[in-house]
Amino acid sequence: MAKWLVLAANLLPLAGVWFWDWDAFQVLILYWAETVIVAFWTLAAIATYPDPNETSSRRMITNPGSTAFFTLHAGIFIGVHLLFLVVMFAGDWKGRIGRPLAFVDALFIESGAWVALVFAFLAGFIGFVTATPTPTVVAPLLRRLGVRPPAPPAPLFSERESLPPIVLGLYTRIAVMQVGIIFGAWFAQSLGSRAPLIIVIVLKSLIELRGWTLWKTAEDGGIASGERPSR
Repeated sequence: MAKWLVLAANLLPLAGVWFWDWDAFQVLILYWAETVIVAFWTLAAIATYPDPNETSSRRMITNPGSTAFFTLHAGIFIGVHLLFLVVMFAGDWKGRIGRPLAFVDALFIESGAWVALVFAFLAGFIGFVTATPTPTVVAPLLRRLGVRPPAPPAPLFSERESLPPIVLGLYTRIAVMQVGIIFGAWFAQSLGSRAPLIIVIVLKSLIELRGWTLWKTAEDGGIASGERPSR
């Protein structure tokens, strides 16, 4: 279910460019907003990743230090990214998005882009509640419903890897995918053609859908058994 929501959220910009004449800036800001959603659910997963040393812990936020660090780190990246997009690509939009409410209304409400954000948020929510191991905020509810017991967690950080998959996925999106999307948008603006932008949207959709599948496979396979997948 979640992967189809991911696909829908990624393909809606294709309809926006083809049928509703979205420009490069609208697509870039939509993907920036989706990155904010990905960051939110990643931070929620880090904050509620169960402590393997406290099997009966009732704490909901089990990793406050890591959560604070990655909130600050990702927040800086996302803030600088938004500033870069506005400076480089906003063009005539700058006169319409000077205030936060005007920014949201012009770029998400009027264009219908909010639908893609709803899909992205729901996909993130489903990924969060079905994560392995079970987040500490979800485990008590599942136990009451008798759905399944929480999986035994592995450490969030292990000696064999520099970043856990949930963090690596966020930084892959910020550092790699956004760079490709920006270059595609730049070519679209330079050539005055929608073709480069459409190609980037399709490729980004396929890559992200594939990435979601690999991430869930690794999570449900290696992590569920208490092991991290080797690189």
